[in-house]
Amino acid sequence: MKLTMNKKRLLLSIILIFVLLFLVFFIIFKIVNKNFYLDEKYYGNNEIYEIDIDKFNELLSNKESFGIFIYQPACSTSADFEQVLYDFLKQNQISIYKIKFSDIYEHTDFLKFYPSFIIYKDGKMIDFLEADKDDDLKYYQSVDGFKEWFTKYVILKEIANNNNIDKDENINNDENKSEDNEDEDYESHTNINLDNVIKEDGKVNLYLFWGDGCPHCAEEKKFLKSIENEYGDLFNIYEFEVWHNEENEKIMKEFGMAMEDTLTGVPYTIIGKESIKGFNDSKKEQILNAIINESKSNYDIYFDVIKK
Repeated sequence: MKLTMNKKRLLLSIILIFVLLFLVFFIIFKIVNKNFYLDEKYYGNNEIYEIDIDKFNELLSNKESFGIFIYQPACSTSADFEQVLYDFLKQNQISIYKIKFSDIYEHTDFLKFYPSFIIYKDGKMIDFLEADKDDDLKYYQSVDGFKEWFTKYVILKEIANNNNIDKDENINNDENKSEDNEDEDYESHTNINLDNVIKEDGKVNLYLFWGDGCPHCAEEKKFLKSIENEYGDLFNIYEFEVWHNEENEKIMKEFGMAMEDTLTGVPYTIIGKESIKGFNDSKKEQILNAIINESKSNYDIYFDVIKK
């Protein structure tokens, strides 16, 4: 009787081991085989090709495997993320597409915010980054962060090291040229007369350049409203909507040149001698400190530089 029971236990143990081994191999198989290559034409260079909705639909119809960056013009967050993407592409010699959020969002049932990035395999969406999702934030902020997410799905290829040397040299040369240009004195390119702007002792002027429909701009405006009761005696706000107003866009460019800033989009905020690009929780303290510190100064970029 004991022998029979032992045989049964042994048989059950063997069956259980086989089941566990099968599950382990199945999981490994799924993990290994979920990664895929983009279509061959996307390897070997690092370009970002702008497309319209017709080209996008054509890619889906052709069942291509590709990556696409979703952005909004004059959005600083989109510009920051695009720089991360460019650095990633340069390192890994991969090309992608980009398309305006305003062109694509009505053609997807999952895309609600920008910037974003979507990976397609055989014309089907595999995954996308969500701009309002805290868990995705790290994927936007650095090359390593984006690479961590991207390589969950896409296989990278080895590239020749000397392929990047020439590119790096060109980039360094471009950076040196930019540094040389920064030494040039500011020279006004547009006659700007802001008759409604005044300069008050003990107050700093806060110039906010924003876009109608930009969620980050809306958040900054809400934040500025929330601190008015406590700090309103330290600053005056002057707002300029630039997405739909060409004159205000010219004013923003003029202010940007006077501040010696490279403009990447909105929101763009100038407080005394400080400028802030974009808006998120980390910018709140920066804006508040600038208001407090710059209100003690008598400096104003419009009156002291542009108007002169």
